[in-house]
Amino acid sequence: MKKAVRIVSLLLAVALLFGCSANTPSTAPETSGAALESGQAAKTEAALAEIALLGESPDDNYRTFYEIFVYSFCDSDGDGIGDLQGVISKLDYLQELGINGIWFMPIHPSQSYHKYDVRDYYDIDPQYGTMADFEELMAECQKRDIHVITDLVLNHTGNDHEWFTAACDYLRSLPAGAEPDPEACKYVEYYSFSREQRSGWHAIEGSEWYYEGMFSPHMPDLRLDNENVRNDIRDIMQFWFDKGVSGFRLDAAKEFYSGSISRNVEVLNWIQTTAVELNPDAYLVAEVWEDFGVLTRYYESGITSVFNFAFANTSGKLMQILRAAGNPGQVATFATALEKADSTFLATNPNYIDAPFLSNHDIGRIAGFCGYDPLKTKLAGAMNLFMGGNAFIYYGEEIGMPGSGNDPSKRAPFFWNDARDNGTTNPPPECEIPEEYPFGSLEQQRYDDASLYNYYRQAIAIRQAIPAISHGRTTCETALNVGCISATRRTWNEEQCIILMNIAPEAGQADLSSHADWTVAATLSADGNEIVLSGTTLELPAFGVAVLVPNA
Repeated sequence: MKKAVRIVSLLLAVALLFGCSANTPSTAPETSGAALESGQAAKTEAALAEIALLGESPDDNYRTFYEIFVYSFCDSDGDGIGDLQGVISKLDYLQELGINGIWFMPIHPSQSYHKYDVRDYYDIDPQYGTMADFEELMAECQKRDIHVITDLVLNHTGNDHEWFTAACDYLRSLPAGAEPDPEACKYVEYYSFSREQRSGWHAIEGSEWYYEGMFSPHMPDLRLDNENVRNDIRDIMQFWFDKGVSGFRLDAAKEFYSGSISRNVEVLNWIQTTAVELNPDAYLVAEVWEDFGVLTRYYESGITSVFNFAFANTSGKLMQILRAAGNPGQVATFATALEKADSTFLATNPNYIDAPFLSNHDIGRIAGFCGYDPLKTKLAGAMNLFMGGNAFIYYGEEIGMPGSGNDPSKRAPFFWNDARDNGTTNPPPECEIPEEYPFGSLEQQRYDDASLYNYYRQAIAIRQAIPAISHGRTTCETALNVGCISATRRTWNEEQCIILMNIAPEAGQADLSSHADWTVAATLSADGNEIVLSGTTLELPAFGVAVLVPNA
């Protein structure tokens, strides 16, 4: 007779308040009161308490991060654009989801909607609020043990930054043929200027000079080997550490010196060393949009994390495996690829923390990659969350938001409710917003046991409760890595776990006869079918996941 495995799982989400401010109408569905009366919240609290018995992650730099584009997240003042007060109103939501880290895309004054062309590194864009709002946000995050990292855009500034405008004004003042004097204007050495126009260089109106701006004429490139530039960067980091941030996401790190890995590695080494001098607990993660071999070279810099593009996006290993779902020859390579990545990065940088993700503001959203298949989308989420290191979730990923094509469409307003009146309502005109979302709004998913949202809550809770998942070193569990079952072991100090994933659209089996001293601690069912143990055979439904731990 089959015995159902006693699993640790969340039931339904506790009732949350989703209004952006006191002036915003509540959008809680009418069923919420009935759900609470039925004892649903009590069941959830009981399940959370049971998960907590498994353990909890230490308070360190291993986190579950949530990427927020403030512009599109939540509007508190009715202007249709997201702001910091809107984020503050949603911190309880993030906490209930299980998030304990936030990455903010740029929040500094800027002439663009995306704000990667920074005008002032020491201020908050007025569209988003004030420095007082940011300080309140940091205080509220600290209450919830949520670490905050912000985008630090160092490859370039905006062309309206005072460093650049001062340099251009000075160059315009020079007589024809005269050479600039850094003693007269130090900012002429902050950027690259030439009388010769080259590819990616742009004219300074009213002068004979051109400047380097490889991304855009609105984004002049900084010279990161300049001592004065580095002194300013040090001061900028110190300013934000003093405000309470835990670290920074380093934008476009492979373009600091395009085509020169060695120079980029030197810059990253300086940034990492300087950050740790300012804050010994600093966490830095660099954007290096490259394959596995190049990512490995960037870890030579000593940088804490580099986003793991080798596993992300449509071309990454994770999506390759999902596209081959049901093909044992392909599925088996997932565990071995995880082992290779961990051992290689570790050999390059013993202190590295992996930074896996599925998609971000530059990439089409993961639900679309999965063809809006609910089972594949759920497993993709688990595959990301159960990789080692810091897992990054792009806002809206937990409810399966769509978004592809141009950049604004990848950064569309969060779908809080069906009325679409509780988020941001004034996106850029280029932003294409679907009339319907395949998985529904958060309002629709909150009280649905089978929803993607509640699946993410379960996956994050398990990740937090079993620290070996995030902190452990990875090896392929060869005896269980059979057929369409991917099996990896994580070892952290004295703790271990084994993660089993059925990467197939039909039920699969794992023979646990060689693991009699292990216990099924937690499971995730994508299709709602129960995970059962028959003798030593663990039966996993389509795209099901189980986590084993050694017997006490």
